[in-house]
Amino acid sequence: MNKPLFSRTTTTLIPDLTKCSEIFLVPSSFLVAALGTADTYSHKAAVSAIGLAVSLLWMICTLEARRNDTDGKPTARTMARHHVLVWFPMLFIVGWLVSLVVHVAVVAASWA
Repeated sequence: MNKPLFSRTTTTLIPDLTKCSEIFLVPSSFLVAALGTADTYSHKAAVSAIGLAVSLLWMICTLEARRNDTDGKPTARTMARHHVLVWFPMLFIVGWLVSLVVHVAVVAASWA
């Protein structure tokens, strides 16, 4: 049974691991496309910084959803899909961090 994103009785968000991935995967994909179309290294560094920030927010939301996972099934945390969804933002964090370091280094080298 799917949990609603918002409860009708409260205004608090009910965290859901799948929804976190759906919400953050689209902007992350657009930022990857923006990185590919950026024309200067400073622009690429800026897009990488924004992508890193979005991915960090994604990881925070994912960890919160994992912490608040109260479906009552003891095997839910051991499912492979659960592990993939929890650690998927880390792939983007590492990629954006490498991209940011490389493009900032290129910009710094061009200023020297």
